[in-house]
Amino acid sequence: MRLAMPCNRVDFDVKDIYGDSVQLSQFTGKKVILSFFRDAACPFCNLRVYELTNHYKAWKDKNIEIIAVFSSTSEEVRQFVAKHPRPFRLVSDPGLDLYEKYGVEHSSLALLKALLFKLPRIVRGMLNGGRPKKNPNVKLVPADFLIDTSGKIKHVWYGRDTSDHIPMKMIRRFVGA
Repeated sequence: MRLAMPCNRVDFDVKDIYGDSVQLSQFTGKKVILSFFRDAACPFCNLRVYELTNHYKAWKDKNIEIIAVFSSTSEEVRQFVAKHPRPFRLVSDPGLDLYEKYGVEHSSLALLKALLFKLPRIVRGMLNGGRPKKNPNVKLVPADFLIDTSGKIKHVWYGRDTSDHIPMKMIRRFVGA
């Protein structure tokens, strides 16, 4: 299932990696960047999380929230965060319930494309803390959702390969709009 765009948010009520409740509806009145990642150790994911972290302070001042969803367990994500603290909400979804709700896909071809054509990005991700581990969800393809202050999904980005997230310039436009 792929979400049409724009549409109303697909709400959820989950726990973050520290056990605190996270409901998308609690952020009404704020813009939300909802990003789905493969796992906490993924080099591609680490590079994007690093990029989001570097922009978060300025974006938070503009009423932006980031929710990052990982297929890793809470314990695995916390281990990652212990080395590289993140200032935004981190959600563990090893059962892939949110992934399914938002239409995030699995693709062997997307994994192959990333491995063949994105080697420099893999190296940059590893330099920023990512170290590939055995991952049962290695074929998950990233997805990003830009949600406005009224809860409407304004833009959906389903990755073309396992390293592909929404371009930062699109996020910057969304933040500035």
